[in-house]
Amino acid sequence: MTSNGTSWLKLGGGALLLGVAGFLLVTSPWTWSAIHGSQDLPALDGADLANGRTVFVASDCATCHETPGLEDDTHLGGGRSLETAFGTFHMPNISPDEATGIGRWTLAEFDRALREGVGPDGALPDGQNLYPAFPYTSYRKLTGTDVRDLYAYMMSLPAVSNEVPAHELNFPYNLRRGVGVWRLAFLGGDGYTPGPVPEGVDADLYHRGEYLVEGPGHCAECHSPRGPMGDVVASKRYGGGPNPEGTGWFPNISPDQTGIGYWSAARIANYLHTGVNPVGRTADGDMAEVVRNTSQLPFEDVQAMAVYLKTLPPIDNRAPGLPEPNYSNHVVMLDQAIGVAPQLPVSSPSAIVKGTAATVVETKDVWLGADMVGTENEPEGKLLGGAAVEVAGRNGDKVELVLKGWQLEEASSILYQARGQRVMMAVLDDAAAATVTRGAPETDPETGQSWVPAEITLWSDANGLNTDRAAVWAYGQDTFQKACAACHVLPQQTHFTANQWIGTLKAMRRFTSFTDDQYRLILAYLQNHSKDLNTSAGVVE
Repeated sequence: MTSNGTSWLKLGGGALLLGVAGFLLVTSPWTWSAIHGSQDLPALDGADLANGRTVFVASDCATCHETPGLEDDTHLGGGRSLETAFGTFHMPNISPDEATGIGRWTLAEFDRALREGVGPDGALPDGQNLYPAFPYTSYRKLTGTDVRDLYAYMMSLPAVSNEVPAHELNFPYNLRRGVGVWRLAFLGGDGYTPGPVPEGVDADLYHRGEYLVEGPGHCAECHSPRGPMGDVVASKRYGGGPNPEGTGWFPNISPDQTGIGYWSAARIANYLHTGVNPVGRTADGDMAEVVRNTSQLPFEDVQAMAVYLKTLPPIDNRAPGLPEPNYSNHVVMLDQAIGVAPQLPVSSPSAIVKGTAATVVETKDVWLGADMVGTENEPEGKLLGGAAVEVAGRNGDKVELVLKGWQLEEASSILYQARGQRVMMAVLDDAAAATVTRGAPETDPETGQSWVPAEITLWSDANGLNTDRAAVWAYGQDTFQKACAACHVLPQQTHFTANQWIGTLKAMRRFTSFTDDQYRLILAYLQNHSKDLNTSAGVVE
């Protein structure tokens, strides 16, 4: 190698080393600390556990970190997953378990994680950058006393042994070290500083609400749109935005007409205390979890939060599907979509061939014989949207369909999808019911009713079916989200049982223009992804 080549190699190697050193310096938690400094943190002696509990519920800790399935906010074993555009976050164990939780963390390490976004478990001695899915940008505003009391309270809770898997994030977000750049850009160094009090508002009440909303309550973290790097868009703070999963919309909670401008402070306080909004709707979805916590706060605290929320700058930001507010003194009629035929997710009739599995999309008339299909003879039954069938044969444009399900022992005219579940798949007349093949009775342990496995073969045409069941569920999910998210926070599918979804959705149907088939597909989707009949999780096939 020539001396000139050696020089270029050394120069390149030196540049690479400088680049690596620069990256490590910029992304180091020490760099952020050197710029912003630390906040006061009192000694652990004298910690107030009662105040720690108040800070705990105000901070909504259990919503993310509670051990799934226990319904006990003192067991913080983690394990819940959050699907986002960046990948999947697995909520860590924050119980005082020393092996799998934070039982070995000191108060100083806890404070650094909470208010600076740096954990003690990094590969380098400067610490581990935490992803901002953990809302330390808001927790930065917690007082040192509240941090100390929260730490003492959490360390008094039961230790839960649960090893939570690492996050599963897309490149480059899986490079945790790079979060140091995010922290430099978006994590301010200031703690809570009381702001100016609006005229006519009690100062103590306002400042308490400001602290709770901006700090432990971290309301802006959900109720604001995010930029490309996951930062809260300051100009639309509290104006609502899509949820991280991309399946719904967090409402605008600013006092704009596209938000909660028509809610009084008393109504907001009542909602945070009881979960019932001004039009009688009960909080659901993620907000139900929040209310589970805010309902435990002293009522003067939720009053303070309400007073502060009413003073926020109004943000005009409509949720998808929500019409523009009418600011005139005239009645404005909205466009009617009821006359537009929906595009249902059906497969081409040519795709419905012998040996395939299919899902009913459009309500189908069925007969016992192929020669009856398409004639003026009355159908001998109907298959309902969401029903799963097997194509046993095909004769021209006529298909032979096998339907398997369950029947109540004393009711042979209806086929249900699963034992004990009112997920209707077919309605039969007497002639068709007489041809059902039934198995041995089984008693449902929940209701004590006697059910029998049932199977029937029927004939129909090849229209209104789909060979991709996942596509049918995607349609039901999308229609449910777009139609319902315009007015309120969506309930999660698993908040209700399959049977409960019947009444829940029926109560809302009169407010929509769904066709019968749309309604059936939405209901079938919700029932098949419910608390006790979650086919997507393999609970019931």
